[in-house]
Amino acid sequence: MVVVFGDNLRRKRLAVATYVIAAVCAAATFLGLAPDAGAEIVRVFGFVPLDFSQHPIVSLYTLFTAEFVHSGLEHLVGNLIFLIAFGRSIENLVGYTVFAVAFVGLGALAFLGSWLIGPASHIPIVGASGALSLLMGAYTIIFPKAKLRIVPFLRVLYLRAWQFSAAWIALQIWVAVAVGELTSRVAYATHIAGFVIGLVAGVAWKEFALDTDRLIAELTEEVSL
Repeated sequence: MVVVFGDNLRRKRLAVATYVIAAVCAAATFLGLAPDAGAEIVRVFGFVPLDFSQHPIVSLYTLFTAEFVHSGLEHLVGNLIFLIAFGRSIENLVGYTVFAVAFVGLGALAFLGSWLIGPASHIPIVGASGALSLLMGAYTIIFPKAKLRIVPFLRVLYLRAWQFSAAWIALQIWVAVAVGELTSRVAYATHIAGFVIGLVAGVAWKEFALDTDRLIAELTEEVSL
């Protein structure tokens, strides 16, 4: 799997919300590493489609808490790399308040993708992948030609944002259809739903937010990878 380590956009502010979200995800995951704690944290804070089907009001909070819980260090590190790669530029564009609300609020809706295809599943879903897919979708709409670094510290190899996203979403759809979410134990429908929500959010922001052309232009003045 290709990983994104950064882009060539010009950021002028520290992405406070991005790093706070990363810290909360890390703290929740490290708490789960304590003996006998991991399973309990996933049980209490993970999103379980069957619970949501039976008791939607009672389990509503898990749509939000599940974003910050990860199944282990590998899961956490992979998601944090994507969060920092895409989140910093999006936050610089829309501001930390809008970024945080969109990440947590719209990102929570991504879990409903997995609920729609498996409402009777009792397998907990955790991780920020749905919210990260949201960022990727919005990023693709707003910065389609941005250069994404796919090898750390190496400026030569890169993909345009639209190229990376097209390949990534095609892979999600193919695996979801060919293997199936329940078999693979990966929430591909959450990824796909998050990406679609991000596309819609990106289009809406460009259409209705104020002074979007200037804000985008300030970030898309190319700098070295």
